[in-house]
Amino acid sequence: MGEMPSDRLRHVLPEPVVLDTNRKTAGWGLFTPTPEPVLTVKSGACVTINTVSWVGALAPEGPVAYFKALGVPADQVLPELMEVAKIPRPEGASGHILTGPIGVEGAEPGDVLEIRILDVSPRVPYGVNSTGPGCGILDDLLDRRSDRLFQLDPDQRYYPFAGGIKIPFKPFAGIMAVAPPTSAGTVSANPPDRWGGNMDFRDLVAGSTLYLPVFQPGGMFYTGDTHGAQGHGEVDQTAIEHSMSLTVQFIVRKGGVLKEFPRAENDDHVWCMGIHADYSKAIRIAGQEVVHYLANVLGMEDVDAYTLSSLVGDFKIAEAVNGNKVIVVEIDKDLLHPLVNGADVPVVGGGPQPPAGRPVS
Repeated sequence: MGEMPSDRLRHVLPEPVVLDTNRKTAGWGLFTPTPEPVLTVKSGACVTINTVSWVGALAPEGPVAYFKALGVPADQVLPELMEVAKIPRPEGASGHILTGPIGVEGAEPGDVLEIRILDVSPRVPYGVNSTGPGCGILDDLLDRRSDRLFQLDPDQRYYPFAGGIKIPFKPFAGIMAVAPPTSAGTVSANPPDRWGGNMDFRDLVAGSTLYLPVFQPGGMFYTGDTHGAQGHGEVDQTAIEHSMSLTVQFIVRKGGVLKEFPRAENDDHVWCMGIHADYSKAIRIAGQEVVHYLANVLGMEDVDAYTLSSLVGDFKIAEAVNGNKVIVVEIDKDLLHPLVNGADVPVVGGGPQPPAGRPVS
C-alpha cells in the first residue's frame, strides 16, 4: 500500500470523498476546455479516485477474455472496466480511461491548482506491460506483440521478473491534468502539455505534490493511466499498467507563479518541467522553467539561476514516448535552503508553502 500520512497528521486531513469510475464519471482520453464536472469540491478537500487501467478495454475479444488469456480469473477483472469498455470511443481520443473532471471551487484562470498526492494503492493484485511492433523508442525491434502479466507480491513490495529480478512497487498516476485553455480546443490525452496530462513522471508517488496552471473555472482535474512501476522515459510505450486508488488533496493557490508548465516537489526535491514534441525544444523549455523558478520565486539573478541550473540541476527524460516529450529538471532542496534562511523552500510563490503532502490548518 502507498505511504499514508502519519497517524499524528491524519486527523487534521478532511475525510476523503470517494469518486468511483463508471459510465457517468469516466470516458476515453480527451480533454475539453468546457467540461461538466462529475464532482465539485472545496479547496482543501481530499478525494479518493478509484481509477481503472485501460489495459484490456480495447481488446477485440473483450476484457474478460483478454485477461483470461493472461491467467487472470474473471472474478479479478474489475466490473467497472467491463462497463467503461462499452462506451463508444470518440474520434481522436487516446486509449486511456480518464476519471473526472473534478471541479475545485474558487479555482480561476491564472491560479495554480496544487495536487497533494497522499496515497496510491492497488485495486487488483496484478498489472500488465504491453508492447510490440511500432511501440516505444525502438519501434522496429519486435515483430510480434507482447502482453506480460505482473503479479504483485502479497506484501505489495515488488513484482517478480525473470531471473529472480524484483521490480520495486512504486505506484503513481501517469495522467493528472486540468482542462486545457479554450484556444487549444478538445485535445487527445495522449500527448502531455501545459495542462499536465500523460506526463508519466514516475516520481509523483505518495508524498509528492504536483502544481498545474489553471485555464478554466474550477480547474477541472482528470486522472487515470495509473502505474505500479516504470523507469524514466517509459521507453517500450507502457509501464506496469495497474488499476489504483489515488487519494489527493486539492489546494487552490491564489497568487501562485508558474511560468507556463507544471512544476512538482517532494520533501527533498523541486522538479521543473519542459514539454514539447522536439527534444531540443523540450530541454530548452525545461531550462527556461528552472531559471524562471530560481529567479522569480527564489529571487536569484538570471546569471546565477542559469549557472546553478547547469551545476546542480539534473535534466531527466521523464517521458520519451506519446508524442510530446517531458524533460524534468531536478534540484535538491537542501541546496536551496540558504536562499530562504532555512525555511521551507517555496515552489510556486504566493506566500510560504507547506511541506509536500502535509495538511493545511
